[in-house]
Amino acid sequence: MYSHLPPLNALRAFEASARLMSFTLASKELFVTHGAISKQVKILEDFVGLPLFIRQHRSLKLTDEGERYFIHAQAALQTINNATSDLISQPLRTQTLAINVLPSLTISWLIPRLEEFKSRYPHLYVDLSIGDFEVDFNKVNYDIAIRSSTTVPKAANVMTLMDEDLCLVCSPALAENLIHITDINQMTLLQHTTRPGLWQLWAENVGLELTTDKKFGVEHFYMLSQAAVSGMGVALIPRFFIEDELRTGKLVIPFEANTDAQFTSPYRYYLLTPKSSNLPLKVQSFIDWLLELFSPYRH
Repeated sequence: MYSHLPPLNALRAFEASARLMSFTLASKELFVTHGAISKQVKILEDFVGLPLFIRQHRSLKLTDEGERYFIHAQAALQTINNATSDLISQPLRTQTLAINVLPSLTISWLIPRLEEFKSRYPHLYVDLSIGDFEVDFNKVNYDIAIRSSTTVPKAANVMTLMDEDLCLVCSPALAENLIHITDINQMTLLQHTTRPGLWQLWAENVGLELTTDKKFGVEHFYMLSQAAVSGMGVALIPRFFIEDELRTGKLVIPFEANTDAQFTSPYRYYLLTPKSSNLPLKVQSFIDWLLELFSPYRH
């Protein structure tokens, strides 16, 4: 493709010699010997088939062909230098990373962890917004979106983050009244209003017939966890949402010895990016960081 492209070292030696009008000064600039510069220039002259310098006693002079070639060679090397410098310095420039994330995931989980991402990538300005609507990257200026769904989202590059493994949880006080799994029917079921079928799916999974009519509905998982901490009832919540509450004892898992008390819902969490064969470095950096955080929960 580039059949007339000369050796780069020879071109650099010629450009420095022509600019400084001295093989000696060119050798000092490029940290090589005088003989090495002279040899590289001769290689270039042999390559183009023309003399580029008139070698006089203790001085150099460009030939007419050398003068014309020098102008183009210097411009070409400057272009390569600028392009390389721009590429190297790009990660150091402040860039905006626009992320749209589910409300519960943002408020109770992502925001407390973003300081670690910011310390790792201080040149990135994170523009974080919340939403659970269908994402059309042709109409919104997001770099990344995170959604949960029972089907794989379309019109975007899609990466599965994890399944939604739900835990049955409640406050420690309520857990004292949950001796057998059938005691669930004596409790108020805290219900995710946009996923009203989860309790029935859980009951079928553990072989329990739900008979209670006592229910309390909330819209988001972070509201569900607060209601459970307050002792309002029992809830089904993804474990990664409530690791802190479980660690501090604000929430407990009744029947923990019974592994059927936890089950995988039909929902999955997906990371979405605009359709493209190559991801920008800022986007890939966030994805790599996010996958580190989610690694304990990915099957």
